Amino acid sequence: MDRADYEDVAGVLRSLLIRLDDRLPGKGLNLIAEFIDANELGLALEQMADVLSEEELPLTAGERADMLALVDRMQMGDRVPRALSFCPDR
Repeated sequence: MDRADYEDVAGVLRSLLIRLDDRLPGKGLNLIAEFIDANELGLALEQMADVLSEEELPLTAGERADMLALVDRMQMGDRVPRALSFCPDR
C-alpha cells in the first residue's frame, strides 16, 4: 500500500471508531485511536475486532462489511473475521 492507501485505510478506521463509539469501552477506544495515530493500522483493526468480540457486541451489516473489506485490502489473515463471528447482527 502506498501513502494514499494508508491514509484512506486510517480514515475508514477512524470512521468505524466514530460509528462504534456507543459500543466500545473508553479504554479500548483510546487504545485503538493510538494505534491508528501510530500508523499501526492492522493492529488497530485487530484490536477493534477483539474488543467487540470479547463482549459479543452487535455490528450493523455496514460496520461488519467495512471491517472485512479492510481485512481484504490489507491482506490480513483470519483473526478479524474469526473474532467478528462472535458479534451478533445489530
